[in-house]
Amino acid sequence: CLYIVFTSLSLMNIVTGVFVECALTRGREDKDVYMINHLRELFGKLDENHNGKISWLEFEENLTEPRLLTFFKEIDIDISEAQGLFHLLDRDSSGVLDADEFLSGCLRLRGPARALDLQLVM
Repeated sequence: CLYIVFTSLSLMNIVTGVFVECALTRGREDKDVYMINHLRELFGKLDENHNGKISWLEFEENLTEPRLLTFFKEIDIDISEAQGLFHLLDRDSSGVLDADEFLSGCLRLRGPARALDLQLVM
């Protein structure tokens, strides 16, 4: 009888673990989708002349934009480091950011190593 109780509890623990892992995975995926959509909206806002590229001037003019400030806060970057961030995102050194550079660069900045990566680049 004790064996059946122990086996049942073990099985329920495994099933609960699977459900929790699925919920955590789905939460991470939802957060990624939300961030991508948020960054696309932000790119559209920063691209004032609607040419599909953000210049440093467009970026600088929008440094007071609440969504950009929120993004800076989320990735733990001070607004005084904006020009360094712009150059970091500008992988081809063209002086403008296209949507792909902006999205992939911003997504790369997430995670615990981002501060170390920025220090190494600067």
